[in-house]
Amino acid sequence: MKHEQMFRLAGTATVGPKGQVVIPAEVRESMGIKPGDKLIALHICPKNAIAFITEEQAQTLVDKMGSQVAGLKSVLNDQN
Repeated sequence: MKHEQMFRLAGTATVGPKGQVVIPAEVRESMGIKPGDKLIALHICPKNAIAFITEEQAQTLVDKMGSQVAGLKSVLNDQN
């Protein structure tokens, strides 16, 4: 996926007095987010941005990171 295709403007959200954020309906629908779903908030530094991902997306990310780390360990072990 090209870098410019990874991000798109999804709409705006207003933070309520209790710190709650309403995710625009279009985004909820496109991501398959339903009431009661848990999302993980990521603070992207140093851009000071926030991204939300589903638990399933987070697990996929962790799985991919794990396989990358395992591959890196294998390469490093082969060099020793």
